[in-house]
Amino acid sequence: MKVKPLYMYGTIFVLLVLAIVFTSSNTNQSLNVSPNSASESGIPNDDVHNGITGMTEGTPSKSNVREDFWIKLESTKSEYENNPNDTLAMKNYAEMLAMSHQAEKAIELYEKILAVDSNRIDILLAEALAYFNEKNYAMAEVVTKKIISNDANNLEAKYNLAVISAAQGKIDEAKKIWKELSEKNPDSEIGKLAAKSLEQISK
Repeated sequence: MKVKPLYMYGTIFVLLVLAIVFTSSNTNQSLNVSPNSASESGIPNDDVHNGITGMTEGTPSKSNVREDFWIKLESTKSEYENNPNDTLAMKNYAEMLAMSHQAEKAIELYEKILAVDSNRIDILLAEALAYFNEKNYAMAEVVTKKIISNDANNLEAKYNLAVISAAQGKIDEAKKIWKELSEKNPDSEIGKLAAKSLEQISK
């Protein structure tokens, strides 16, 4: 069975056989993307891109992305340029870059933050996601495993590692991780997502 990742962003990303469920531990929002949605063509089904058609993956423009998004992107860019050593400004700008499909630039900023504090879990999670969205699964795996080595109880990173494994076609590894997460954390949000993903990927 071939598992095809569609689109995701945030710190917890869930890969299902026919859908991606996005859950952010920071915003407590969820997004369900079916394979028949705009995301199949590379368009995120979110507030930034809702209602957009005919967009080519990786090429957002002012004609196909909400104006308020570009305003925020420029605002975070200006804030960063005015405070180049402020890691919060770096993070905010990097997140906007990642959402605008500029993963390489986002990763550069994440690396600057990690040069100051190499154990920033939030930054490592975001960097792993940026690599994943670039389909650089090898680096996404390296970064995610670094998180787990620093924090063995980080359920988000463990879940994401299963997503990365599934995207690489290592279905048995993904199943093993999801099974363990669901059995050891049945009442947590991650445990429930793991159980759902395990069920879907086993069909």
